[in-house]
Amino acid sequence: MQLKIVLVIFGCIFFYKGIAQNKDTLKIIEVRAKKDSILKLTVINSNVPHYVIDKNKLNELSADDIGDALKFIPGTYIKDYGGIGGLKTVSYRSLGASHTNVEIDGVILPNTQTATVNLSNFDVFAINKVEMTSGQVQNHFSTASSYIKANILSINSSLFTVPKEKINLKILGQLTSINSYQSGFLYQQKLSPYFSFGLQSLYTFGSGQYPFTIQNIDSSYSATRQNSELKNIKLKSALTYKKNKIKIYLNAFYNQNNQQLPGAVVLYNPYNDQYLNSNIFNSTFNLQYQNKQFALGFNAFYQNNSTLYRDNQFLNQAGFLENQYFNQTTGEGFILSKFLGSITQKIFLGVDFKNSTLTGDQFSSNPYRNAINSVLGFSKWLKKIKFQGNLSHQYIYDRTPNSTLNISHFSPFFSVAYLPLKNQNIRLRSHFKNTYRLPSFNELYYNFIGNTNLKAENAQSINFGLTYGKRLKKMEVETTIDAYQNNVKDKIVAIPTKNLFNWSMQNIGDVLSRGVDVNLLISVHKKKLKFTFSTGQSYNHSIDVTDPSNATYGHQIPYTPKYSASYISTITYKKTALNITLLHTGSRYVLNENLPFNLLDGYIDLGLGLSQTFNFKNQKIYTNLQIANALNNNYEVIKSFPMPGRHLRFKIVCELKKQNHET
Repeated sequence: MQLKIVLVIFGCIFFYKGIAQNKDTLKIIEVRAKKDSILKLTVINSNVPHYVIDKNKLNELSADDIGDALKFIPGTYIKDYGGIGGLKTVSYRSLGASHTNVEIDGVILPNTQTATVNLSNFDVFAINKVEMTSGQVQNHFSTASSYIKANILSINSSLFTVPKEKINLKILGQLTSINSYQSGFLYQQKLSPYFSFGLQSLYTFGSGQYPFTIQNIDSSYSATRQNSELKNIKLKSALTYKKNKIKIYLNAFYNQNNQQLPGAVVLYNPYNDQYLNSNIFNSTFNLQYQNKQFALGFNAFYQNNSTLYRDNQFLNQAGFLENQYFNQTTGEGFILSKFLGSITQKIFLGVDFKNSTLTGDQFSSNPYRNAINSVLGFSKWLKKIKFQGNLSHQYIYDRTPNSTLNISHFSPFFSVAYLPLKNQNIRLRSHFKNTYRLPSFNELYYNFIGNTNLKAENAQSINFGLTYGKRLKKMEVETTIDAYQNNVKDKIVAIPTKNLFNWSMQNIGDVLSRGVDVNLLISVHKKKLKFTFSTGQSYNHSIDVTDPSNATYGHQIPYTPKYSASYISTITYKKTALNITLLHTGSRYVLNENLPFNLLDGYIDLGLGLSQTFNFKNQKIYTNLQIANALNNNYEVIKSFPMPGRHLRFKIVCELKKQNHET
């Protein structure tokens, strides 16, 4: 560790020497695409793996939520438990969900209780853009906490865009053939040249029942998925101020979720009688100032979560089990960037403060956590080479009535990109990052699953890649190839047990992950006809390397496929689009030992979509008909949690805009 810190300091000294040289060295020769394609996923001019899914791409993918959209990013594996409102978490390059920060409109969503965020909570309605970045976040205003973890998922909503029109209204309606329905609206009003107000509502409900077939040992079993009813309402409001170089965002969000928990289908028994009711409220404040010399961002947030879990068949004296707990988090922070000749070159400093408490009848000791995250970093061009680096620091103070825990840890990051050919959009890139993750409150203290002997995860990530883009008169080709290695010490793994609420937490020791991610895009257009094809291919070899004498030594870790791929084809003519999506996930092992009865078969999920946009003077109507799992494959992403077979989804979005009539 000392050697890595010395290397980062040496890089910073080299960087400052470059600043002191003649200003000609600040000349930027970065090769950029003339125009970003709305259909691509990969950002080929990035030093690190960086993927962008804008609102047009979200429509093309016919994704229900952010979790569905991320399935098409190479290297990602979404743990999907099926059904409406089912839990979805992301694992990128075999690093678990706890190694990915989730940022909403510039503020990190904290979750000290579980350390993961359920991606099915984020619908694609009124989302402008979704970004997935590995290594160093590329946004000037991302908080210091954004640099702590290995990856960051950034979600940018439409509420914080100032509409050009006086009033912008969108109304959503969606229904599916698996008994789920969704309705919502987005209302934006321009109050003045500088102020705008937005309000968004989304209501999702239904029984979520669908037929399934599952293989049990030597026979198959067919039934209907039960106990999966959902009632969910989300309300979000935003006040935006933009004038000259200043932007201010004020946001409030409320999510009320009442759902039944479908259990694991074990021994031909699909029945479950458990419920989960949760309420989430958070409010954020974000101020941004930027001129030609520097950028300053300040943020503050408050979050309050309450959860009630009930099991009506729990075997105790009362005949049922009911648990309720509350998680409250507050925080504030700033980040300051000083530009060095242009906004692509900078030094920056950021600090965040967070306080979190958890109370509940299933915690023998109510924990309190105080965290200070800080980062010091830079981005620098020297002729054809671009350097990026940062040194982040975590200070964590954990306190319970019986113990205290103090942790201080430095984590370096450094990346280099090289442009070997003048006027050619080809780039060689590499980066190194250290990540340190403390176990969450649930992992440590929760009565059913908590393990106070858990050690913190320490991960080292190395990436080497190549990106290339070529734009012709009627054709576009873009590709990225990245090879990586992750070394994880004391990896924490969550293994689901009898339902979605109870898990088993364990350190499996050391894990070595090696893999390759490939992404290719080909786009051909002629007049009003456009054809786009893209594919992502991932190979991942993640094995337990703890102890050669262990039975699991050299075995692939649970729920990590060695091979996965995605394919997206789109044919667009005027305002009509035909979309074909295919996901292929290879076989996985559900437990640490790679034995035949622990093997979960791979699967293919084919989707067919047809969309049409109707434009009128001040109105626009978007319609989409999707055939999901068109091959009607019976498969499981997680063992004993069957996914829906073939089903239909129909969506309609009506947009009304009222123009300004100012003289």
